[in-house]
Amino acid sequence: MERKKLIKTSATICFNALIFLFSMLGVILACYFAVRDGYSHWTKRLLYFTQLSNIWIGLFSGAFLIVFVLECCGKTIMKGYMYALKYVFTVSITITGIIFCALLAPFADFNVWSFSSVLTHVVVPILSIADLFVSCGKEELKMKNTFFSLIPPAIYFVFASILCVLRVDFGKGDAFPYFFMNFYSEVGLFGFRNVPPRPELGSFYWIVVFLFLIYGLSFAYYKIYNGIAKKRN
Repeated sequence: MERKKLIKTSATICFNALIFLFSMLGVILACYFAVRDGYSHWTKRLLYFTQLSNIWIGLFSGAFLIVFVLECCGKTIMKGYMYALKYVFTVSITITGIIFCALLAPFADFNVWSFSSVLTHVVVPILSIADLFVSCGKEELKMKNTFFSLIPPAIYFVFASILCVLRVDFGKGDAFPYFFMNFYSEVGLFGFRNVPPRPELGSFYWIVVFLFLIYGLSFAYYKIYNGIAKKRN
């Protein structure tokens, strides 16, 4: 039992340290090379969900690491809500990886696989998923946490939508961050066109699809997490 506890403790420390390091490094490099990559200013990178979700999971993992190490040293400061927050931010970073790899990268007309992009879209999501289930405590998640996982993407959507309506440039001359948030396209909010390389859906339909995807993912994580927590109890 002590050996298992030592392995779990070591893995938790390593995962959270790497998530903090790679997420922060990825965001910093993305901002540093923003102009080279065609953005008007480095701050424009921070208008995208990719950078924001990496900042959220990175800063939280750094804080979680500090608290976890203090807990290992005998301090009783770890709270149950910290595992719930880890779960919520892990769902967000997973969505970042899925949307990029499935919808954005395959149809990009330029090389999107830079070092910073690999870190923020692939490495950090994978590490975060592994960490969620390795670091999970004995306290089970509550069903309401599955709905809390919708909050970060919803906040971003409202934030980005306001900028879209105000026609704020997202760095490359476009008043939208992603093709599925282009309210000014020919399909607009509720239209549909079947054109290659992918069908064009109105932004409203994309939002509905993403809501189901996010909730489905959060529910799957919820079941897996609680299954592990039950075994540890």
